Amino acid sequence: MKRVEMILCLFMLSGLFESNAQSTPVTTIETIPAPEGGWTYIPEGRGEMIIHVETSNAKEIKVWRVPTGTQQWENRQLVCAAFGNITSWNCVWKYNEDDTIHDHFVIWIVGEGWEFKDSINVTRKRLLGKTSI
Repeated sequence: MKRVEMILCLFMLSGLFESNAQSTPVTTIETIPAPEGGWTYIPEGRGEMIIHVETSNAKEIKVWRVPTGTQQWENRQLVCAAFGNITSWNCVWKYNEDDTIHDHFVIWIVGEGWEFKDSINVTRKRLLGKTSI
């Protein structure tokens, strides 16, 4: 009987330690408009792109717009930021008809003891079949 009690006690203790361990964050990032073939195409003219993030208790989320090309991080612009206990969040980026857009949007998410980084390629959707006479 003592052996069973000891095993049961160890099993219960292992459950306590597991519940205090930091779990890997589950993170999904979606855009509106949705990506096509590795790029998110935004229409010509004025509009907005929504970046939706679902994650596990993030403390900080930042989205930067970074020009394409090598070593462009120093030319980044902060688009959105959020702080607190975040599980679901939207970044709404507005653009106008004069904006030249062919960029990476870098999403940086930080939690307690973890961080996650991803990027989205964004460019204008050129009108097909448009010709000038």
